[in-house]
Amino acid sequence: MPRRGRRRRMSPRSRLYKTEAIVLRSMDLGEADRVLTVLTPRLGKLRIIAKGIRRPRSRLGGGLEPFSDVHLVLAVGRTFDVVTGVALEDPHLGLRNDLHSTAAAWYVVELADRFCEGAADSHGAFVLLAQALAALDAPADAVSREIVARWFELHLLDAMGFRPELSRCLDCGAAITPEGNAFSPVAGGVLCGICASTTLGARSISTDAFKVLRHLQRCELAEVLQLSLAPRLHREVERLLYATVSAVLERELRSRDFLEEVAARDSTRPLAASRP
Repeated sequence: MPRRGRRRRMSPRSRLYKTEAIVLRSMDLGEADRVLTVLTPRLGKLRIIAKGIRRPRSRLGGGLEPFSDVHLVLAVGRTFDVVTGVALEDPHLGLRNDLHSTAAAWYVVELADRFCEGAADSHGAFVLLAQALAALDAPADAVSREIVARWFELHLLDAMGFRPELSRCLDCGAAITPEGNAFSPVAGGVLCGICASTTLGARSISTDAFKVLRHLQRCELAEVLQLSLAPRLHREVERLLYATVSAVLERELRSRDFLEEVAARDSTRPLAASRP
């Protein structure tokens, strides 16, 4: 009688995989578990479960908090993959000690979360988010948090395929000069003075705001960390970029209210005027 073939069992090790990740948000589940949403450089956005993490003696520790950059060991699960090991790359503890940094961090994290909805190619967004969180974690006098947020908006739009056009008119293709232009958040870029009147939703843009946008778009983050703008100029740039982000995402961001509330409290602190 021929021997029956034995059913091959999957090795426990084959169910494990490793990845770096940034924790975007978390949600308590049951009495001791927590469901985490994380962004990875190669696997996109994942929802994973940290079992027993809320117990006092959990071996997972306190590393799995929003904003933390971690290295994970995950086991394939039925509904959620399960965290079996954690190593901290950078907990970004400074973000939790300063309200303004916390607000800016929540904003850039939510932006990454929304833009990477179902996205498989997340490497660019991951790198940008890691840079932004590291910058926001720096001492307050070493970095302009507002500029970090504006830089992140522009470069995340670029990484996700929505790079704003700042060199040529979106309508006629003519080279743009600094003066007399408009900006269309819906179309995603600048328009010359002639074409602006025929484009729905076009907004006038000052010469200084146009220069700031172009400067931020072509610079690395380290080059603009201490750039400061007059309050009126920063508000113009902020509104144009947020309108562009909202047009792409087709939704408002919850962290925006928190960011504006904190900014309102800080409105008495003047920003030194400077131009790129």
